[in-house]
Amino acid sequence: MQFRCKLFCYMILMVVCITVLLPGNSRAVEYDFRGQLSGWTIQSRHDDAWGNSSGLRYIPRLILNQPINDELFFDTEVSLNGFLAANSEELREKTELELYRFKLRFATTQTETRIGLQKINFGPSMLLRSLRWFDRLDPRDPLQMTDGVYALRFRYNALNNANLWLWGLYGNDDTKGYEALPTLSEEPEFGGRLQYPVPNGEVAATFHTRRVDASTANGTDFTENRFALDGRWNVAIGLWFESVLQQQKNNVLAREWTKMTTLGMDYTFGVGNGLHVLGEHMTAGLSDNPLSWDEDRQYSALNMNYPLGYLDTLMAVGYYSWEQGQYYQYLGWQRTYDNMILNLSLFIYPQDSNEQSGPGQATMVSGNGGQIMIIFNH
Repeated sequence: MQFRCKLFCYMILMVVCITVLLPGNSRAVEYDFRGQLSGWTIQSRHDDAWGNSSGLRYIPRLILNQPINDELFFDTEVSLNGFLAANSEELREKTELELYRFKLRFATTQTETRIGLQKINFGPSMLLRSLRWFDRLDPRDPLQMTDGVYALRFRYNALNNANLWLWGLYGNDDTKGYEALPTLSEEPEFGGRLQYPVPNGEVAATFHTRRVDASTANGTDFTENRFALDGRWNVAIGLWFESVLQQQKNNVLAREWTKMTTLGMDYTFGVGNGLHVLGEHMTAGLSDNPLSWDEDRQYSALNMNYPLGYLDTLMAVGYYSWEQGQYYQYLGWQRTYDNMILNLSLFIYPQDSNEQSGPGQATMVSGNGGQIMIIFNH
């Protein structure tokens, strides 16, 4: 918390310097205030009993933009996440207001530097993401919300469409992505990503390292290193892969090496208004060395998206866990207006699913049921 307060003060000071102390030939500060109000109700049957979860959420967003010239500018974004939720099973209400994004950005024609609470995600996969390292985005979520991370991130874009990412994370107390254990307090994390164009697509290599806090598992703190390769090609169909190798040398986990590989493809069929079909398969395994697969789990996922017209879209998503023999099924209809979105969905999830279970994604609830959500943007 102390670090975060220092970070906020530093960023506010930077904004003041940008907006007040810049030379007189700089351009005027531009303001952009937006907000999103959403309300939802979920009715689900779990353990032979019906339950209800309802809530309201408001996310105000303020952006201050300070252009210096045609090729250089600063901006800062501040957004909050305030919500009120009620759950019939727990018979209680929950109200919370928290910081959602708070970042300062400095950009030129080929570089971008961001500091603060921000979203960092990458990789071509959509459903079963081996590269879900810092976020928990779920394609079934109409709001597409995910917690941010406190980080400094630099990105360089070359003229041939290659790009280089470098980042450092600090002050993130909770787990993120697929992490089972948090990062050691007051220890920084570092990583980078190089993405390069190839014929009909692009390939990338990614690395990240951190010190893991194993005290909650009665273990000794250890170093975790992640290595990844991914690529995407657009030929007759879309093809992509993500492959991650993670080393955790410790006395807590049974295996030193963790491996995850996702293969995916998509195609739009000329049926009616165009039926888009996307499929992915993930293999996740543990082993004592980087070249073997002693234990593995298999997951498959399918997404079908069909536009009924200019306003309406149907989406069906299915996950299957081969090891557990469990299906996750979701069907959604969405109508989009200028400032408002209406989303209706039905789902069939395993009885024991929760926010961290499921094949590579966060399921919103368990059991069978439906959800109604209304989103208003201003």
